[in-house]
Amino acid sequence: MNRFEFLQELLQVAFGRRDTLSQVPSEKEWYTVFEEAQRQAVAGICLAGIDRLMAQGSSTSEAANPSARLTVAMPFQLKMEWIGQSEQIKQQNVNVNGVLKELASLLNKNSVRYAVVKGQTIASVYSRLMVQGEGLTDDLGLLRQAGDIDFYVEAKDFERTKQLIQEAWGVTYEETEGHHHVEFEYKDVPLEQHHKLIKLYNKKKEEYWDELMRDAFGVQEIEGVKVSVLTPTLHSLYIFLHLYHHLLELGVGLRQFCDWAMMLHACKADIDHEAIRTYLKVLGMEKAYRACGAILVEKLGLPADDFTYKLNDSDRKYGRKVMGVVEYRGNMGHYNLKGGYEGMWHNVEATGIKIAHFMKFMSLAPGFSCRWLKAELKRKITKKLK
Repeated sequence: MNRFEFLQELLQVAFGRRDTLSQVPSEKEWYTVFEEAQRQAVAGICLAGIDRLMAQGSSTSEAANPSARLTVAMPFQLKMEWIGQSEQIKQQNVNVNGVLKELASLLNKNSVRYAVVKGQTIASVYSRLMVQGEGLTDDLGLLRQAGDIDFYVEAKDFERTKQLIQEAWGVTYEETEGHHHVEFEYKDVPLEQHHKLIKLYNKKKEEYWDELMRDAFGVQEIEGVKVSVLTPTLHSLYIFLHLYHHLLELGVGLRQFCDWAMMLHACKADIDHEAIRTYLKVLGMEKAYRACGAILVEKLGLPADDFTYKLNDSDRKYGRKVMGVVEYRGNMGHYNLKGGYEGMWHNVEATGIKIAHFMKFMSLAPGFSCRWLKAELKRKITKKLK
């Protein structure tokens, strides 16, 4: 087994989809697994899997459970480093949850129609699964690596919402390319305020998505505060669309797939898969959805009944191609970049990566892929001319 395969099994253990590893990593292999967990932004969740294995192993013999050897095979120094990083992840989640609660309270008080997407609303879904061992209870939601806070506000309320937040928090807004959202920071937590959640590069399809959004608002309670969110059906679809967009860009990591799997599993009673199939057909994204979904079922252990489609060999074949990009590029495509992260050579390399991903995955969503690449190239040329 390589480090990426070990990582997948650890995630399955953390999610309660398996009880042991196929084999126990050597001391050297553990260091490579930790490195891969960082690359994929799942170090905290993997630690929960390790703790679960150790708790099980401490109560069984090595013959009955090979994971009993984990306490010997994993270097103590590495375990301490892993724990230290996970504690930082927990604290980051506490900070981001605090800002989210302030944001929700402010917008609720001022009757703003909004929806927080991804991020901490998914973390709270993780929290429904508790990793339990001998005297061990870890909140998976706090072990999920936190990012920024993304929230949607209808265009008619966009400027009013900006003003409310600016007056309450004294923040400075940063306009972004495309002008579909603004960015700002509060208490060291980055936030993005959107009036358009997804680019579909087609007016009719974007109008269709906007129509779906109008009746797709729900409420989720996070640490005692009511937070407006998308309904589980549309939210799970949005997670995929966002993930796929990043896959075509520079790449995407396992954390985004874990988020999608968590949403589909934990909210399965509230997700209308027939509606999702209808939406995907209109958007022309069925094959792409199925290929990415193969990773959830085949690699992360999502029960097949929780997924929207019954997978076939073609789905699995393209799923393996997607997984190749996930492994090579890591979280948000930040790895194996030879041209750095900015400047001319980065732009040249990034364009090459996008064209390569387009060629590799074009058949999964031909219309979307062609429109996306055309828009990307046009944006690059326009920016260069300026």
